[in-house]
Amino acid sequence: MKGYRNPSDYFDLFRNSLQVKKDSHVWFRNKVVTVFDDHDQISKGNNKARFCAGDEEWKKLVLNILALNATTLGIPCIYYGTEQCFDGAGGNDRYIREAMFGGKFGAFRSCDRHFFDEDSPVYKELAKILSIRNKNENMILRRGRQYLREISGDGQNFGLPHMIGTEMRSIVPWSRILNDEEMLLAINTDYNNPQIAWIIVDHDLHKDGDLLKCLYSTDVNQIGHTVTINKLKEDMNVVQLTVPTAGFVIYEAM
Repeated sequence: MKGYRNPSDYFDLFRNSLQVKKDSHVWFRNKVVTVFDDHDQISKGNNKARFCAGDEEWKKLVLNILALNATTLGIPCIYYGTEQCFDGAGGNDRYIREAMFGGKFGAFRSCDRHFFDEDSPVYKELAKILSIRNKNENMILRRGRQYLREISGDGQNFGLPHMIGTEMRSIVPWSRILNDEEMLLAINTDYNNPQIAWIIVDHDLHKDGDLLKCLYSTDVNQIGHTVTINKLKEDMNVVQLTVPTAGFVIYEAM
């Protein structure tokens, strides 16, 4: 999410065929819990830190990682305080176990303060995303297969999003597919600029001229707007998306 790892490192974790060395096309889906902040972080030794710790820029991306966790495969687990941008860090567990409702060791280097803010932008936007995930008609986000999608800047040369040099500032799109339905989702790891890219979608489920409708965007002006699927080759359908600065979008077929 921060642009310092290739997305395929994450998305490949869900492919059972790779993990258990079988040829069957099955997925972990409801077999694993996914979490990024947690209360122990044993593997980090004396360098424990929440997602938002350190660079202030990371707070711009926290909704993205919450959205990624909620809309990719697995059983999403959200550690308390992440939705309030808690940024604890240090060499002891207590630094990542900040008090939410007032205590001697509170969030943001405080004590005896209350931090459960229901008007927090991240909290409110995450609630919208979870509401979309939980609707029965969107079972695709809970049970659908998952595919990291290739992108292109010119609409001709495609490849999986990846780091260039030491970082990656681009759109990272993925599809969830259940039966004959596809939803297209994408985040933007660039926290200073919106990004535009052509993205491959399933060529069997769409035809030239079909539309995808924006179901959710961190830019409210995009919600409800449509984009057109273009048949680039016999076996390649593509669509052009704009993803807001440090933003997240969900598109569904009409």
